[in-house]
Amino acid sequence: MKNTTIVLLLIISLFSPIAAHAAGNPALEGLETLRRGFAEVSDFTAEITQEKQLSLMKQKMVSKGVVRFKKPGIFFMELYPPHASRLRLQNNSLTVRLPKEGVTDRITLPPEEGLERWFAYLARPVTALPEGVDVRGERQGDLWSLRILPGGKGGVKELRLVFDREGRIRRLAIEERNSDRTVIRFHNMRRNVGLTERDFQVE
Repeated sequence: MKNTTIVLLLIISLFSPIAAHAAGNPALEGLETLRRGFAEVSDFTAEITQEKQLSLMKQKMVSKGVVRFKKPGIFFMELYPPHASRLRLQNNSLTVRLPKEGVTDRITLPPEEGLERWFAYLARPVTALPEGVDVRGERQGDLWSLRILPGGKGGVKELRLVFDREGRIRRLAIEERNSDRTVIRFHNMRRNVGLTERDFQVE
């Protein structure tokens, strides 16, 4: 679950325009399309299907679940049995609940990793590609595909995002350096539905 949070923060951090200008770059246009979609959203909820392939296992672990988000900075993900878990990230406070085990973990992330800070970038037009990250974009009809290769030696080797022209994410693929692979597909996304605190409970 911790890797999921790191990936979320990495995606959000991509919107920081800190490198040289790159007009006409498909990756830059794709990032701006994604940013505009988030800028118009106060909250959203979506059903998900997660397929996780561990490098040491031949069989995929397939889970159904739901994700929810509400500005300025609260994110929730629940996976249903047999791999049940709930994750809530509010600004820089992370709570993970494993119902079957009866275990709840709470972690305080560094202030610079808080959601409120990163989502503040979504209010700004993307005019440059992020520094230290290789981003490649491609458009086919109404769908965008972004391939994101983080720099450094972190756990994530590659991210692939597929989303439509309104910035709605359809698919997220995560390849880790240990060869683990996770694919999350988003279904029935609804935006600006008026989510409340009760929609983000982990207990």
